[in-house]
Amino acid sequence: MNEKKNYREELFYKQKNGYDLICNEDRKKIEPYCAEYMEFLNNSRTEREAVRNAVALAEAEGFREYNGGEVKAGDKIYYVNRNKALILAVIGEKPLAEGMNISAAHIDSPRLDLKQNP
Repeated sequence: MNEKKNYREELFYKQKNGYDLICNEDRKKIEPYCAEYMEFLNNSRTEREAVRNAVALAEAEGFREYNGGEVKAGDKIYYVNRNKALILAVIGEKPLAEGMNISAAHIDSPRLDLKQNP
């Protein structure tokens, strides 16, 4: 019986609270970040509002609107499609043939979904 218990402890998935795994320095950064995100959600009830607010945030971080033309490594650009979709890009140094990183999200109904076991 004791041997089975040891296997259970070694092999079974143990749920951990993610907050308990965060160092104190990072915990201090969480509250302001979450407050800003809640403000964004409160001010972004629709797709168009979310895009408008995201553009303002992007411009504050040095992004500029892309209207065609040449781009160079390090450029931070964005493109708005019908005021309902936004693409942000940071132009890399390596050729596109070597690959790229893509991160995507949708804003059809801006909100925060919490899942116990994603």
